[in-house]
Amino acid sequence: MAGDGYYDRHSATQQGAAVIGLDLLRTAIAESDRGAMESPKIADLGCAQGHNSLAPMKAAIGAVRRRTTADIDIVHTDLPGNDWTSLFEVIEHDPASYMVGHKNDVHPSVIGRSFYKELFAPATLTAAWSSSSLHWLSASPGPVADNFFVQSSTDHVAIERYRSRSVTDWTDFLARRSVELAPTASVVFVDVLMGDARGGVAGTMGSEALFDTLEQALRAARSAGTITAEEYAAMVYPTWFRSLDEVRAPFAPAFTGPGGETLQLVTLEPTTLADPFLAAYDTSGDAGAYARQQAGFLRGFLEPSFGTALPRRTAPQRTAILDAVFADAERRIAADPRAVSPTYKLAAGRIRRAA
Repeated sequence: MAGDGYYDRHSATQQGAAVIGLDLLRTAIAESDRGAMESPKIADLGCAQGHNSLAPMKAAIGAVRRRTTADIDIVHTDLPGNDWTSLFEVIEHDPASYMVGHKNDVHPSVIGRSFYKELFAPATLTAAWSSSSLHWLSASPGPVADNFFVQSSTDHVAIERYRSRSVTDWTDFLARRSVELAPTASVVFVDVLMGDARGGVAGTMGSEALFDTLEQALRAARSAGTITAEEYAAMVYPTWFRSLDEVRAPFAPAFTGPGGETLQLVTLEPTTLADPFLAAYDTSGDAGAYARQQAGFLRGFLEPSFGTALPRRTAPQRTAILDAVFADAERRIAADPRAVSPTYKLAAGRIRRAA
């Protein structure tokens, strides 16, 4: 994610998504057996810069406190290159931090490692949480010929590479959590959802028009010679938005882990999230402000991936190129905000390890 707290400042959409899963998280902790509460440990999988983790961790702490007075470990995980400094600042100084009122009984820590790998000792997690993270792939499956977002592409070879990596990653994620969750503990997640294809028509995820403004900006930069054709193809969003069927696929009817552990898909509910910036635009009519918010949102999660597509450029050149691309996308958004305003499709789910 874009560093120095940029992602946090431009992640109102992700924050809104997280709220959807809070009741599921509370229920998961309330319904776990007493053994899962002996040494409470909550995992925040894919924490980014921390602001969007505050409400979920507060909800988890509250649910644990209704079960036990034992000290609670909160463990935030993300990739080694995450903006950890911003995370530490948020946890320590944000007025909304879950540490407020819990200086002596809640103990935060971090792990800099992919959640597709082992993170915790077996059977030690009371609950795990992940929001707006599981669509990210463990590594980029490579260039895409005609669109930064592979699921809007016609590059069928690339589509299959990304789809295949998604299947492997989802299986790996479940295998790791099946070992790490205590019996009866759960992982709760909220993530973007690709609607199922029907009648030969591809499914949608709700932000195609918004994404298209950025795709048009990238193509314009290629046509102008600002980026090369090779750089354009390498500017990808290394993700796969799963359908409900793809989420359910490993549970037939249950997922079996490497040591025989059993995971059950307890809840999987599709829902939608309204554009968090549209109400302000409807009130003010300020298309420029709306466009800045949406362009900032896009840049917040895409800038690092796009930057890796420019390895032969100097740092100032990379910055100038990305400034120009996102500024162009912003102009295109401002031209007709309502036409590109997304209604996001999401899925909220709970996966429980059997007793």
